[in-house]
Amino acid sequence: RHFHGRAGLGAVMGSKKLKAIVTSGKQRVAPEDRDGAVGVLKWFREHYDRDNDRMHLFGTAGGVGGLDSDGILPTNNFRNGSFDRAQAISGQTMADTILVNRGTCFSCTVSCKREVEVPERGVTAKYGGMEYEIIGALGSLCGVGDMAAIAEGSQWVNNYVLDGISTGVSIAFAMECYENGILTKEDTDGIELTWGSAEAMLALIHKIAKREGIGDILADGVKRAAQRIGKGSEKFALHVKGQELPMHEPRGKTSLSLAYAVSPTGADHMESVHDPAFEGLGVLDNGLSEVGLIEPVDRSDLGPKKVQTFFYAQAIWSLYNSVGMCDFVGIPIGSLKLKALRDYVNAATGWDMSLWELIKVGERANTMSRLFNLREGFSAADDKLPDRMFEPLQNGKLTGVALDRQQVADALELYYGMAGWGNDGVPTKAKLAELDLLWAA
Repeated sequence: RHFHGRAGLGAVMGSKKLKAIVTSGKQRVAPEDRDGAVGVLKWFREHYDRDNDRMHLFGTAGGVGGLDSDGILPTNNFRNGSFDRAQAISGQTMADTILVNRGTCFSCTVSCKREVEVPERGVTAKYGGMEYEIIGALGSLCGVGDMAAIAEGSQWVNNYVLDGISTGVSIAFAMECYENGILTKEDTDGIELTWGSAEAMLALIHKIAKREGIGDILADGVKRAAQRIGKGSEKFALHVKGQELPMHEPRGKTSLSLAYAVSPTGADHMESVHDPAFEGLGVLDNGLSEVGLIEPVDRSDLGPKKVQTFFYAQAIWSLYNSVGMCDFVGIPIGSLKLKALRDYVNAATGWDMSLWELIKVGERANTMSRLFNLREGFSAADDKLPDRMFEPLQNGKLTGVALDRQQVADALELYYGMAGWGNDGVPTKAKLAELDLLWAA
């Protein structure tokens, strides 16, 4: 239930015939200031449960209904922003029908993970349950509104150690190719890849995992699949740097256009917090004011203020990765403010770090990731979105809305400047010197 599918780590381990990585040790790690560290943890436990009960009740799947209402629930391979069966695959419906327990990561008080059972489909709690991403990828993106079938698909994806997002996007890609006559029943071994077919979705999961028939092509992801299929299928292959788009809509949350473009691993919804956190009076009490972000920015805006907000929010979430902390517990989603995180880091280590130094940890990690990608042959030319993001959504609240190419290009230029990168996307010598990274150039 905790398999590493995203970004291909599971595939790399499989190619090496590596089943698991086991660590063992008996020495305890004690915080330098135990009372200080425990004090921060107690405060968090008391405040998080009160402020975030929805995450406990419905998990990440609790967002399905809201995204659909806002017109940003990816549907039919990102053509649409609303799904007529969204309620049937929502977190609330899961809780009312197939949920048997709420799981948790080690020692977490929130318990946002799901454990589901569907006996008639052989689905057991052994493999946990569905996060929002898998519901979107195997559900609305493929037009599938059957919660039980999605649960079965989720179990098989985990069983095969596949990335559920990329699997769903690859299936939706195949369905759109089938709809447009690029793929036929002869190509699919007789499977009718029609939108909404739960059985077609499940059949392709098995074919992809076993590299059988059309699954052998789809198993390499949509970028390579489109290269092999040709016939104009490239426009249906939604990826950045070869990684398929996650289930969040940049046309309705514009900072994601930056997040997807500059993420070192390709399209990644966890590169930064999403735009609703920047709106209204929320910026005044969600903790971003600690880094000087006090002006609300509309989710549809992609101007300088949005770029600035994204830049700092990205550094904060990169810091969370460096600390080893869940993005859901820290600002601006959770209750743990940056000052509290600073106090915890200092209590644990005995250091005396400032907020400025913590932000630089995140910025340094982002810059090192950029240097790694440059070494491996990526460039600014790879910081681009699929063409579909510049086409208008066809239904839902945001019908007719599309990203503007010039606005995205201008935002990228601003981001490069804030990050200390040249117009070619390469970090400048001055920025590397500031971050003590000249050795890595």
